[in-house]
Amino acid sequence: MKVFFKLILILSLTLSFGCTLHIKPEKFDINHDEIQNFKSDTPIKVLVPENAKKEYLVEFTKPERTHGNVYVDLNEMYKNAKELIEQEIVGHKVPLSPDAEKYLKFTITKIQWEVWAGGFSIGSYLEFDIETKDGYKEHYKVKDGSSVDVSRAIGGTVSRAVEKIFQDKEVLSYIEK
Repeated sequence: MKVFFKLILILSLTLSFGCTLHIKPEKFDINHDEIQNFKSDTPIKVLVPENAKKEYLVEFTKPERTHGNVYVDLNEMYKNAKELIEQEIVGHKVPLSPDAEKYLKFTITKIQWEVWAGGFSIGSYLEFDIETKDGYKEHYKVKDGSSVDVSRAIGGTVSRAVEKIFQDKEVLSYIEK
């Protein structure tokens, strides 16, 4: 009985004060059915911020009801995004070059998480900007979820972002010209 009481006390304190979680986002494949077709012979490069925050606080969508603090290394998020964007570009036979004049610039503006389905699933939202050298800039918000943990949900939003980039007709037109 004493052990049960101690477990309840520890659980209550943990839920009352919350907990801190530092995650390393996983990289997931994108859904190629979501990608528009494109091609070009003109080289392009992918730009992402360097030396970003190593401990970015992922906001809970309802701060008054937070379950704890979740931190992610933005450098890992940017690394995954750059790799997925470049993989998609190369997969469509568009040459990559670090010296290319044309570029796609990917910048994360906000990451959030929340509990879905009464705690049986975790959802995450990623807001980002995509920008081209010719002055086009668009802001998007994508979401992903996981029944496993917040790390998988947050990691999955990067894949959803890449899918969204290659659905943008202005981005595709820019790559092809």
